[in-house]
Amino acid sequence: MAVGIIAEYNPFHMGHAHQISEIKKFCGGEIVTVMSGSFTQRGEPAILDKFTRARLAILSGVDLVLELPFVSAVRSAQDFARGSIRLLESLGVVDTLAFGAEVTDIEKLKSAAAAFEGKFFAEELRQQMTQGISYAAAVTKILSKVTKLDEKILRQPNTILAIEYLRALPEKISPLIIERVGAAYDDLTLREKFSSASAIRAALYKNPPAWEKISAQVSNDTLKALREEKLSGLVDENFLFRPILSKLLTSRVDELKKIYGMTEGLEFRLLNAATSKNFAELLKNLIGRRYTASRIRRLLLHFLLNLTAEEVAEFDATTCIKILAFNERGRALLKKITVPKITKLTKNLNRRDLFERRRKLEPYQKILSLDVLATDLRAILFETPRPPQKDFSTPPLFIRFT
Repeated sequence: MAVGIIAEYNPFHMGHAHQISEIKKFCGGEIVTVMSGSFTQRGEPAILDKFTRARLAILSGVDLVLELPFVSAVRSAQDFARGSIRLLESLGVVDTLAFGAEVTDIEKLKSAAAAFEGKFFAEELRQQMTQGISYAAAVTKILSKVTKLDEKILRQPNTILAIEYLRALPEKISPLIIERVGAAYDDLTLREKFSSASAIRAALYKNPPAWEKISAQVSNDTLKALREEKLSGLVDENFLFRPILSKLLTSRVDELKKIYGMTEGLEFRLLNAATSKNFAELLKNLIGRRYTASRIRRLLLHFLLNLTAEEVAEFDATTCIKILAFNERGRALLKKITVPKITKLTKNLNRRDLFERRRKLEPYQKILSLDVLATDLRAILFETPRPPQKDFSTPPLFIRFT
């Protein structure tokens, strides 16, 4: 049986390599990674495209990389975890989920996961949120009471996800916690060893980047990919501003209300923010005590891609397995996976399906079309926009052992 990893690899760094090395010490099976596509869970465009990140993961020890669909990847931690685990479970070959966390005490994490189902939690959450506290902040306070863990630890994204993984994990898949080493998730300082992905990305946007320091954090293959990306121009979320503004100018309130995540009058808040002068100001005008930057970023992407609450309910009942890259061990594993797999996009979707209503699409085809549009949206977030519809022209990558 195989070990599953849920990741973004944004970009793949030494901390990820450490995780894979630790997994191989404990388990002898293949490693399957479910990886976010063009945008991350926080609603930001990935620093490298999903095809490049998948290739680098295979070169770094992963055997099979599958794309986590946009509809699961750009969601809250709870939905991100549920969607990822649902995909891994559907493969029928994964018996272990490996993940990193600042807390390795499995019993404390399990007690935190169980707390969500208690009557105390629901009542306390309602009370906290009536005071205008955000959902995330309220949950942190409650879990701190239950587990006696410091709130700072519970605010760490990896710990939050670890708890959500345990909530979503079926009995037939066992958890394997790998202690997270090095800098904190949001630490923007490049360390001598095990810097965060956030720090690496921040360093890349400086001119010139500290390549010597960056090289200590990533493999030679990743360093080469990052150098090439920097040379051609890095992705920039600020280019989202004009598409958002243009779409707002032609949107109606009743249409906005249908967008997934558009609750509590956010549609009016969004329309009022149309007077913003740039993307940073737009975010500032939308973020509030109850609305984090990540939530707003995700909402803006759902708005741009017309993702409705009705569609999300339909997609959450569907599994879509799209292969990005694999090696020889991964190829052998694919033969054991009996559920339908997407190896050639054009066999399941064509370009005309994106723009015409010639035929009724199955839910999995709608999920695929959303992933294509997300890739195309990322492609315009450059000084010089990149060619669209790369999903149609990029087959799964097979990498032979050397």
